[in-house]
Amino acid sequence: MFESFLNFLRNLDSRFKVMLGAIGLHNWSLSLPAQYDQLYVTALGANPIELGSLTAVGTAVNSIVSGPMGWAADKYGVKKVMTFGLALTIIAAGVYGLSVHWLMLIPAIIITQIGMTLIMPLTDTIFIGTTSSKQRATAIGFSRGLWAIPCSFVPMVAALIVVSFGGINAQGIRPLYFIELALELLVLLLVIVMLKPLLPSQPRKADTRAKTASGSELKEAGFIGDLRKLFEGEKKLKRWILIYSLRQLSTNMATPFVPLWVVNVKGADPYVLGVMGTIAVITSVFLQIPVGSLADRVGRKKAFFLLHPMLHLGTFLLILAPSPEYLTIVGLLGAFGLRVGLVGAGGIGSLGQTPYITMFWEMVPAEKRGRWIGTANMFNLFSLPASMLAGFLWQQGFMMWVLLIPLIIDVLFVLPLIFTVPETLGKSA
Repeated sequence: MFESFLNFLRNLDSRFKVMLGAIGLHNWSLSLPAQYDQLYVTALGANPIELGSLTAVGTAVNSIVSGPMGWAADKYGVKKVMTFGLALTIIAAGVYGLSVHWLMLIPAIIITQIGMTLIMPLTDTIFIGTTSSKQRATAIGFSRGLWAIPCSFVPMVAALIVVSFGGINAQGIRPLYFIELALELLVLLLVIVMLKPLLPSQPRKADTRAKTASGSELKEAGFIGDLRKLFEGEKKLKRWILIYSLRQLSTNMATPFVPLWVVNVKGADPYVLGVMGTIAVITSVFLQIPVGSLADRVGRKKAFFLLHPMLHLGTFLLILAPSPEYLTIVGLLGAFGLRVGLVGAGGIGSLGQTPYITMFWEMVPAEKRGRWIGTANMFNLFSLPASMLAGFLWQQGFMMWVLLIPLIIDVLFVLPLIFTVPETLGKSA
């Protein structure tokens, strides 16, 4: 097994290796303020309803631009679109660091949402596109596990910085964004200089032809025509879009409020947040590669259903924890809406994301993957009411339901839908 893994490492494409380093640093920089983003927004004066509205605004803009950006990635190349996304994260970090009122964060939140949509999904298209079907989940797990090693130190580093600059308030959190900005500049330089294009840029035909029932021909060109072609010959994609949209709805509802729950309801200090995040990330360090290997052996769906229920258990513990110390176990299990970095929450339950995202990408051939993620993200518009509902419920004192509703949606709708979609292990595209 060890020799097989060494062969896997030796055979990695150079583009895979470049992205391992660049996005590893990118993930480290974004992870630094990740546990404090929502706390920073509230420290600058936003109430829970306004916090939920900010999330909704970011999601709306993300949904609108995702389709064109995915189309652009397929047409003009992954590298060009990714560098644009990295440039946006640099701008967003600067705006966060310089803001003195929560309203000033609106453009930063919008830009961040767009940048996040471009960077991580396009990185995965490179990973998926440069590995064979029998190694894809292992490759995804390897990337997450490797990134988690330096990120295991991030929560405690962030805690020390926050405490040094004044605690959990705007003044204490602000330096994290300036550090992020400097690191993102380095990431952008690495990608520009070292990353080779995934595929040679090839001009598309100005238009394509489709025969109507009467035998006449219609011309389709550009963005709309390419989106129509996405679903040609691809079964089950509509069901996958519903799955993806419901999962994003749950995430958008819970994520802004988990840090508020941990700090304001459960009484956690920066050090508890640090330990909680560190345990979550260390779990990824040790288990991501075995999970990816498992998904490549027994199938994506079986691996997902084996691990994902731990998120439910972690969420219940998050709600019921009698003291802040118990939250460290939540870090081990994972929980809905708990994020400690770009690659997810960490914890055993979140490891199910590795086979899930592998299956998501394998549903379409390589030449359609930009449009696939763009189209899926366009449907995030339907999650806007959930973000605003979460803010209203929180404001009215129903904080627990903000955490429970995403869990209920997952159990009643998402898991049954995933059970019905086809296994993708063995697809060569």
